[in-house]
Amino acid sequence: MSGETQLFSARAVRWIDIGVVVWVVAWVALGVLVWHDIRAQTQLSGDVIKVGTAVKDTGQALGVVGGLPLIGGSIGDFAAKIEKMGAEVAASGEDSGAGIKRIAVVAGLGVGILPAAMILFLYLPVRVRWRRYVRAVAKALPGSAGDPAFEQYLARRATDTLPWDRLRALSDDPWRAIAGGDYRALADAELARLGLRRP
Repeated sequence: MSGETQLFSARAVRWIDIGVVVWVVAWVALGVLVWHDIRAQTQLSGDVIKVGTAVKDTGQALGVVGGLPLIGGSIGDFAAKIEKMGAEVAASGEDSGAGIKRIAVVAGLGVGILPAAMILFLYLPVRVRWRRYVRAVAKALPGSAGDPAFEQYLARRATDTLPWDRLRALSDDPWRAIAGGDYRALADAELARLGLRRP
């Protein structure tokens, strides 16, 4: 169990928890927003498909005219080109629509998941270690309260973790108090820092 983990107070952990939750929710919401906005661009692909289909239909209609004797010779060739171009435009619209959907998913996941996962990857192990430490002290508290060894342990933890002004408010010389067996005030301060109370 690392010493850095044990330095957190219950109040600091609550604020960090709130910050982590806000961070995760903000990034996930941003990822959903990015996904939605990029996916909305598929409307453009739909319009391109409609234009391509209309051009293709126009080419087919001109193809009918191209089949007429006397006037249809060069129109028939032109109609085939128009029909082919319309089919290519419609196919391009379908391809771009599929590409936009893929980009929307990748961008949404990248923006929404990666920053959230990174902070959770960094914070959760520290949070779990802190919780184990507090749970171990809480579990020992009912049976060990008043035990000089346990009280001394808590008092020493207080001298390691509390700021100087808090230590001075508890005792003029915290280390001399510990050496003299006066653990109660420092032990209580350590329990308060962890969010625990004596039974």
